[in-house]
Amino acid sequence: MTSGVQALLVIFAALTPEEQEEAFVKLRTLRVEAQDEAEREMDTYLRSLRRVAEAIGHTPGVPEYKKVSVALREQGEDIEPFTRLYRYFGTSWARAQEALELSGETRTKAIEARFAHRRLGKPRRYSEDELREALAACVAHFGRVPNTADYSWWRERQLELARAQRRDRLHLPTDGPYRERWGGWEPALLHFGYTPDAIAHRSARRERVLFAEDEPRLPDGLPVAKLAPVARCAVPLSDKEAVAVWEAYEAFPARTRHVLTVRLGLGGERRRILRDVADGLSLHLSRVQQLHAYALDLLVEAVGEPKHARAGLRADVIESLRLMAGVAQQGQ
Repeated sequence: MTSGVQALLVIFAALTPEEQEEAFVKLRTLRVEAQDEAEREMDTYLRSLRRVAEAIGHTPGVPEYKKVSVALREQGEDIEPFTRLYRYFGTSWARAQEALELSGETRTKAIEARFAHRRLGKPRRYSEDELREALAACVAHFGRVPNTADYSWWRERQLELARAQRRDRLHLPTDGPYRERWGGWEPALLHFGYTPDAIAHRSARRERVLFAEDEPRLPDGLPVAKLAPVARCAVPLSDKEAVAVWEAYEAFPARTRHVLTVRLGLGGERRRILRDVADGLSLHLSRVQQLHAYALDLLVEAVGEPKHARAGLRADVIESLRLMAGVAQQGQ
């Protein structure tokens, strides 16, 4: 099949020398205009990042940008919302932070050129062995079969580490090649030998925790703890780990957050026994126990390590939840 570029070259070759020169000038003009537009767009997002960083005194994390950008917009400032900025930087907050840090000593056009070069370098055809090795490394990292969100997080982390170590030639596939070649993520997992039971266990566990269809039928007044921004808390996790736990908790539906709130005693709530929690939600005791255990597993996994890889990690996550909920309660 003839590509657009090949078709353009065929037409270009058929032009007279004068027409070729005119076409070349117009193409060059269009390219310069596109570069100027890209530079203006990046300037918009960098200006918002710099303003939020100025307001808090350091490079913002995700929760900080979300909170401060909303506050600044409410004050009438022209600040880009998180979702738009996050999408512009390829759903990579590390890339947004890198652009902000580079903007202090690098021209916007050079930053855009750097990111454009990375985008141009990404498309490639991965062999089946390369896809197998990447998936196996991700499984080894988590100690279980990952979903696409897990895999994307792991891939981004590996690329960040490679950049920090100046290993610029590291290539890791997105989940796209797996989906395209085998018609979906789960068919790809089956192709590489992961059992239906392992895949089903992963899916069922997440669905139990994240299932939100019953939200409209929940009783009114269920206590659900709020967590304070990580920057205001001294927690036993690193800032990056605490942000990951905060984001995972905020993504849970109200029912799951309620179970964690009253089982762990978050935000000053009285700790309740399983029967009391089950009766309030009209669930079986074992169901509440599963929600509690699986939700903690997902919070631990959000840190980026298998739950048994680091001694005391589960306890650190629970203590971080309690501290963040306690600070949020004091601020109310």
